[in-house]
Amino acid sequence: MLKNIILEITADKKARAIEPTHATFKEVYARAMSKGLSVADVRNGLNELYLAGEIEVGDTLNDKYIRIL
Repeated sequence: MLKNIILEITADKKARAIEPTHATFKEVYARAMSKGLSVADVRNGLNELYLAGEIEVGDTLNDKYIRIL
């Protein structure tokens, strides 16, 4: 579910020619909340994806970026 949300955000940004195309935690969180996920679900899901090596996470100026590997 979270992986699909990240891919949706990335695809939307690419389609609209917005750079950088990575998803931020705030964007993922907002979209996940609109789909009925809790804060704990989002954090745990992102942690699982990170530990499995499926996503890359790093710092931006005001947030964290999330990129599918």
